[in-house]
Parts: sequence; C-alpha cells; structure tokens
Amino acid sequence: MIYRILILTLLITGLAQAGVYKYINKQGKVSYSDTPVEGAEKVTVPPVMTYQAVKPITPEPAQEEVEKQQQLGYQRLEITWPEEQGTVRSNQGIVSVKHILEPALQTGHRLELIVDGQTKDGLTVQGLERGEHQVQLRVLDTEKTELLTSPSVTFYLQHQSKLQQTKSKK
Repeated sequence: MIYRILILTLLITGLAQAGVYKYINKQGKVSYSDTPVEGAEKVTVPPVMTYQAVKPITPEPAQEEVEKQQQLGYQRLEITWPEEQGTVRSNQGIVSVKHILEPALQTGHRLELIVDGQTKDGLTVQGLERGEHQVQLRVLDTEKTELLTSPSVTFYLQHQSKLQQTKSKK
C-alpha cells in the first residue's frame, strides 16, 4: 500500500511540472505560456542564478593597538546626570548618577562617587536633603591610585512641598 502511494505521488509530481512554450500570438507578437499551443516550441529555462554572500572579515585588534590603548589610559569621564546647575526632584532624596567613560572600565579598576566631599558606595545616593549638592566621579586602579577624575557637577535637590500634597478625603 505504501509503495503504491509513493509511486502515485512521484507520477503526480512529474505531471505537475509545467514547461514554458514560446509562440507567435494572433497579433504577431512573441508570447510565452505554460500550456502548449499549436505551433509553440518548448523553451528550456536556465536555473535561477543565486549568490552566496561571503561573511565579512573583521580584523582582530593588533596586540600593539591593545597595549597602546592601555598605555593611553582613560580619555574621558563625564557626568551626564544630574546636569550642571540642574534641578532634581525626589521626595525620597534618591539620585542616580549617570556617566560616560571612554574607553570602558578595565578589569580591576573601579569608579568611585564623591557626593559633597564624601565617598559613597555605588552610583545611586539615598537620603539626600533638599538643597545644593556636588557630585564627582573618579577612576581608581587596583592599588586605589586615581587615574582620572570627572569635573564636579553642582545640582539642586527639591522635595515636593508638604503644603502642595493632596490629602485623601475621608
């Protein structure tokens, strides 16, 4: 039974393949069809041309370039948030410091945040009182030697006024 189905399937697929026929139509123009017409000649259609793209070669940075980059050290350290002379609104006194460091932080090095002259852990400060504050970042190596320091940024922290808070109605 299975062999009969297989043979029948092969025969049907063979019949389903259509050829291309070229002929001259009633208006005297060359036409093409997939059904044979009186006086038509069968045309052999060449296979579709395909192209396999080659993967681009991305060169590995030379060891000299890597060493040169490490010798040059950090090029840029800049605080992007909070903005200089900007206002931050936070009722909880939470401020997250965002920055740009080029090139990226190297293994073993760390960033240190200084808020109002005091060193803090992480890049998010909690419990700040309203008013003027200064933040600064610096990059330290494994021996805690300062490699680069950002310019100091002064910002102002505002809390929502207790007078403007909406009271829930009972």
